[in-house]
Amino acid sequence: MRTDGKRTRRFVAIVAVGALALTACGGDDEGGGEGAEGTGEVSLLHAIAGTEEQAALQAALDAFEESTGNTVTAEFTDDIATTLGIRVDGGDPPDVVLHPQPGALEGLAGEGQLTSLEDVGIDGLDGLVPGMVETGTFDDTSYGVVVKAAVSSLLWYRADVFEEAGYEEPDSWSGMMDLTQTIADSGTTPWCIGIESGGATGWVATNWIEDAMLRLHGPDVYDQWVQGELDFSSPEVTEAFELVGEIFLNEEYVLGGPTGITNTPFAEAAAPMFQDPPACLLHRQAGFIEGEFDGEFGTEYSVTIMPPVEDQGGAVFSGDVAAVLTDNATAGELVEFLVSSEGQEAWHSHDGSGSLSVRSDFDTSLYPNDSLARQGELLANAEVARFDGSDLMPSAVGGEAFFAEISAWISGQDLETTLSNIDAAWPEG
Repeated sequence: MRTDGKRTRRFVAIVAVGALALTACGGDDEGGGEGAEGTGEVSLLHAIAGTEEQAALQAALDAFEESTGNTVTAEFTDDIATTLGIRVDGGDPPDVVLHPQPGALEGLAGEGQLTSLEDVGIDGLDGLVPGMVETGTFDDTSYGVVVKAAVSSLLWYRADVFEEAGYEEPDSWSGMMDLTQTIADSGTTPWCIGIESGGATGWVATNWIEDAMLRLHGPDVYDQWVQGELDFSSPEVTEAFELVGEIFLNEEYVLGGPTGITNTPFAEAAAPMFQDPPACLLHRQAGFIEGEFDGEFGTEYSVTIMPPVEDQGGAVFSGDVAAVLTDNATAGELVEFLVSSEGQEAWHSHDGSGSLSVRSDFDTSLYPNDSLARQGELLANAEVARFDGSDLMPSAVGGEAFFAEISAWISGQDLETTLSNIDAAWPEG
């Protein structure tokens, strides 16, 4: 089960290994420039798990080979941090990596291990959802681009109960809070929330804070926050926690109250929504959670985007970023193809695809099911999109302190202590 990109937190190890191999691959003084030639062959390392998802990726690679005559050798790893580090350290990096942790790529770029997209012949990337190029841009240089995405900011609800009760999808955060109170007044607990995830317990709650930050303060402040330029103890982040706390800390609003939130496994959290009668009606989670649902999309349940605060909305997403580690121009051809209309259609219209296109002009009727089509529409229409914030932070912050401290806060720790403890985890420099 994919956990929205938050279970694997090893990018510090990648950077440490990469620092030992500055001359082992392209991207430094040995890197290619505009004159670099392609070999006609390109190697790809990825961590896209699951037979069906891998088949969808292979469909895109097959389309590339058929379109260009080039050959792709794809390698799967279930530990991309370790595998990539070993390959780089050994002087045998893949030409292209599909990486779910942009923070790891930023570290590699800083150590000269990546080749800019411009240097492998990619001058522009048009037609993409806002945020897809920015995610792989470090120090004003584009080293990568998102090639597959999953929306995190999704609000799932019991559509049949909504219709019967006359409830409507909320179009604002305040409207969502009004709906929450209305459901509570009816005798049903509004929300199902669970954040238990073993050593990664807490990541579900961090997604809520990311949504709140983007909606309260906009993308520029969001970027400052994930880059460490805005403290967790700042008024802006404090406000985001307080907004989320209006739901999380209210016993009437969440099934089981705060104790239920911290003790309920995230994959089981939505199950009470499908009881007869349902024990809750609302659940916020990324698209992968649909695999845990029981029912028919559009009849028993449906999905929308988390609503805006005032006029500020947006989508938080996870995904895989394609980056180049050598001076092989064919690698640039592959990356450019994967985000092209042809490549995205081959990939995301495949029956096995459970992910979303990164193109704003993607024909949503090509998705293999109605639920993905709806999610794809929500992403394509998002006024602003930002990658999962904790995945962009240093591991000690985004993958450890943020998880642990937000869990402690839900369990009763005061907010000032919570935010100060997260700030203390931020590495010097």
